[in-house]
Amino acid sequence: MGRPPGFDRNKVIQLVTRQFRRTGYAGTSMDEIGKVSGLGRGSLYAAFGDKGKLYSQSLADYCARNEAEWAAVLDGPDATALERLHTYLMRSARIVHEDPERLGCLVTGFVVEGVDDNAAADARARQALSAIERSLSDCVVAAQRHGDLDPAADAAEISRLLMAVNRGMEVMARAGFEPHALERVAAHAYAGLPLTRSS
Repeated sequence: MGRPPGFDRNKVIQLVTRQFRRTGYAGTSMDEIGKVSGLGRGSLYAAFGDKGKLYSQSLADYCARNEAEWAAVLDGPDATALERLHTYLMRSARIVHEDPERLGCLVTGFVVEGVDDNAAADARARQALSAIERSLSDCVVAAQRHGDLDPAADAAEISRLLMAVNRGMEVMARAGFEPHALERVAAHAYAGLPLTRSS
């Protein structure tokens, strides 16, 4: 039986994930990964493989946490579904500014950067986006059942619109737009939902 590594694997993955979020895949060298993780190249390769495999593991870990965080925001009873959609939008407006380094989403970074030849990362990013879309769609349907949103509206289209607003505000925040400006964007997006008179 091999000797276990003398480091916290999860902590290393989280440190490396922040580096990938900070400088992207192409802009992150193994030397930088070694510096932030405190591990030498040999230990990194032995524990995680090459940079591509380490990126895939970082993305998978990030996606799992991100999906769980958004599910916690969006899951719940029908009676509060509309409130949860509002929370999703307002949190989307603030999430980048709540990070000390104003780092964006690793999934967005992966898609925008267009990392080539990493089928595992591509599949995981698509899975993450689909999972968040399902959580949003389920929340929209719950609001429709409760009578807060027009039942004739297409829940999938609404969820994709909300995702687009989320990703757009992330880019705006990283470009320097202040939280109050993004909160106004979120408020307008919420007002544009097919709200019923009773809501």
